[in-house]
Amino acid sequence: MTPWMTEDLTPPTKAPPATTATARDHRANLNGPCLRMLDAVLAATLLLPLAVPLWWARRQGRIVGQTAVGRQGAGFVRRALVLPDGRTGRWLAALGAAQWPVLLNILRGDMAFVGPRARAAGEAVAPATTAVRPGLVHPWYIRQRTAVDFGSEQQADAQYLSQRGLRHDLGLLLRGTLVSLLPPPMPVVPGRVQVGDVAFDNVDMNQALARLRDMLDADQAQQVSFVNPACVNIAAGHRGYRRVLARAGLVLPDGIGIKIGSALLGTPLKQNVNGTDLFPRLCEMLQAHGSSVFLLGGQPGVAEGVAEQIARRWPGLRVAGLRHGYFSAAEEGAVVAQVRASGAQLLLVARGVPSQDLFIDRHLPLLGVRVAMGVGGLFDFASGRIARAPMWMRETGLEWAYRLGQEPGRLWQRYLVGNVTFLARVGLQRLGLRRPAADALPVARPGDRHPPGQAQGHGLRTVLFATTRVAADLPMPADHPAALLPLGCQTVIEQVLDQLVQAAIVDLDIVLSDHPEALRAAVGDGSRWGLRIRWHLAKDPSRPYAWLQSPALAGSRRVLIGHAHVAVDAPTLRRLAGHDGMPTQACPDAGARWLGWASTAPSRLVDIDPDLDEGGLGQALLARALPACLAGHDSTVAVATAVQLLQASFSPDGGGLAAGGPAAWIRQPWGLMSPQASVHPRAVLVGPVVVGPGCMVEAGAQVGPEVVLSRDVVVSGRTHIDHSVVLPNTYIGPNLALSGTVVNGNRIRHVRLGVEAAPAEADALLADLAPVTRPGTPCAARALAWLALLPVALPLALHHGWRRLAGRAPDWTLRAVVTGRDPQTQKLRLTRLRCATHPEALQSSPWVTLAGLLDVAAGHRRWIGMRPRSSSQWYALRPEWQDILIGTRVGLLHAPAWTGDATLQHESGAAADVYLAVQPGLRRLGIVAHGIGGQVFGRTPRPA
Repeated sequence: MTPWMTEDLTPPTKAPPATTATARDHRANLNGPCLRMLDAVLAATLLLPLAVPLWWARRQGRIVGQTAVGRQGAGFVRRALVLPDGRTGRWLAALGAAQWPVLLNILRGDMAFVGPRARAAGEAVAPATTAVRPGLVHPWYIRQRTAVDFGSEQQADAQYLSQRGLRHDLGLLLRGTLVSLLPPPMPVVPGRVQVGDVAFDNVDMNQALARLRDMLDADQAQQVSFVNPACVNIAAGHRGYRRVLARAGLVLPDGIGIKIGSALLGTPLKQNVNGTDLFPRLCEMLQAHGSSVFLLGGQPGVAEGVAEQIARRWPGLRVAGLRHGYFSAAEEGAVVAQVRASGAQLLLVARGVPSQDLFIDRHLPLLGVRVAMGVGGLFDFASGRIARAPMWMRETGLEWAYRLGQEPGRLWQRYLVGNVTFLARVGLQRLGLRRPAADALPVARPGDRHPPGQAQGHGLRTVLFATTRVAADLPMPADHPAALLPLGCQTVIEQVLDQLVQAAIVDLDIVLSDHPEALRAAVGDGSRWGLRIRWHLAKDPSRPYAWLQSPALAGSRRVLIGHAHVAVDAPTLRRLAGHDGMPTQACPDAGARWLGWASTAPSRLVDIDPDLDEGGLGQALLARALPACLAGHDSTVAVATAVQLLQASFSPDGGGLAAGGPAAWIRQPWGLMSPQASVHPRAVLVGPVVVGPGCMVEAGAQVGPEVVLSRDVVVSGRTHIDHSVVLPNTYIGPNLALSGTVVNGNRIRHVRLGVEAAPAEADALLADLAPVTRPGTPCAARALAWLALLPVALPLALHHGWRRLAGRAPDWTLRAVVTGRDPQTQKLRLTRLRCATHPEALQSSPWVTLAGLLDVAAGHRRWIGMRPRSSSQWYALRPEWQDILIGTRVGLLHAPAWTGDATLQHESGAAADVYLAVQPGLRRLGIVAHGIGGQVFGRTPRPA
């Protein structure tokens, strides 16, 4: 079988002819004298300036010898230089002075510059290895320094002997010189390595495969992520992605950059376990394990190419399904159902970072797989669409340079700017000037025995009842669980689980009745919190307490009883975890009212009537003489009615808007915003406001104060909302005024008035704007853009990198702009282009124009065309202007607007674009040139 290190993921075009033994001997006879002459000449040349230092070292007794095995098994004394201690010794070690005396061995013919490793006397030596002289630089040394030593040293030596020659040895010698500049290996290897804001699992290739095999045999689904320096840079500014990596079951280093960064931090990696080298070994393991795989990602047709390669090389591995990676957020549910229906044990997702990792984390409990792995661009290599770098570039850590040469327009920023940014972060971390983000530390995993700080939870069993339904005054189905109502940035049950974790509680039983799939989607398997969750189904939601008499609770020291629609603070939970008791609140009519939580020994629950409702359970617990602790107003918050929902969300003590929110969310002056939400710069938000995942607030909308947009909510322009909660999947049309309401789809509950309204069904529709790239720019225009980029590429990269390192906002950012309309579906086409970070500025920075050259070179823009507009800005245009501009490409240069008034900027720019669109080609060039001249010489452009 071909050695693992020679595995290539691209399909072979033609098998080379077999080399006979006679041909190998003939080639060896020709190469031997040439290589020997090269060794002698090079050693003599290097010894000339080193003769005096070596003579002095020999007089001082610093040259020592060790018996080694040479050619044909003959012994020789390999010389080495003993370096002094202190700074001088470290300086000489950096120059490789310890190996200077080996030049004498090479000159005498005992060794060569390149060859197999020189074995010590008594060490086992393969017979084929003794046919040539041992080398100062050997292939295994190169692979070890770059952490790609996946196979064995015998395989590396066998590969070298099959390729040995003058040209091949010169290449190895050059590679050995380059890798000697890398940080040296260290004897102490930690189990986890923290580089920037990402914690890596420090495993070698075999250990990674063993971990994956254990995951496939486990009962719970787990996520695996590969992280390279670009991913570390993304994690530094993307809190959601950072938290996903902290929750992942296995995080593997991908690329020589992570190896260098970890070595500079003094925590070296065992191996560079990148996805491309792991893939063939993973397929081999899956074939032996009898598992199946689902391929999700890549361009249309790429996943099919990967499936063909798997069928050819691993016929015993079943591909359960495949799908390309170009789907919108609205299609994610159908994709998840397709993966689940396939029955695959392993899911490979190739959609780029961080999209693939966020997709896996969002849907992991529903995918039905044991392991979901984000693999980036693996499918392009495995299918043969993109050729992988030659072996010598992989061994020397230069694969990134090869990829940059393949796609410079797409990857120049990642490698030229991103690598410098990554090394700067590592340098600051090394100096102690930068600490990992607090939310980047790995969370406790369900398989852990007892995470630190959770010792008091030992023997404590928590039973959480998620069976209470919403009240009739909420505009929702009658069987909707109250635990799924929004409370601030999360649902009520998620708030409860957060407090359980802070109270050091690990074991949790959840009893549910209605909509179990929705509750499972919100909670998952508990890995987000490090909880061990078990699910139980109650047939009657009004009488769910029969499970309190389950024999499973008998072995517990204490049982903590709670309700998922009642959020309780962590101090109260900690008190209940250590003592019997039940929080109550003074009630003028009935003395004391039970707040839905209690703590007691399992023996006190044996004779409780299983047909009790919530109030009956409270009376039964009080009858067992449980201490009643009077709870404060802010210790528990019940959410089941419309009044309770508004009060809990907006009162200072309710824990809704006052709560800090998930670490991955973005803090704004007006409140909190999910990273997956979109708020137009011209929307007016008055805090406190919470904007959840998938929400979109369009230009002209007025939101706040005291508003919660839970999930997938669209707020149109010219709409005012205050003191309201908007439930998921709701579209709010223009020109509406909502105050003191709970909105769900087309149902609006006015809490203060106690009435409910239902507008027309058409007002509850959502539009799906899928980003599709339009046909490319002509080749001549693209070539001109590449020529223009040559002198400005380096200044542009340095400027962008300087702003990022200085913590300043970049001049440009990628924005989804309108580039046309699909002729069949009439949906707008959106393309991500480099636009000014602050589009409201009258004149953008010249750096934005230079960055736009990359879009022209990539074929996404024209040199001359209309201004970039988002979907909301497009719909703000007059219909007749839309008809004119829909066939016009977005340009790098635009027609000048006739006014400098900021309030008329968008209207004047649209009029100028319309005027330009109806002009002939040469006339367009003159209009744009006139506008550029006016900007340079300060002239005011004439009205179009």
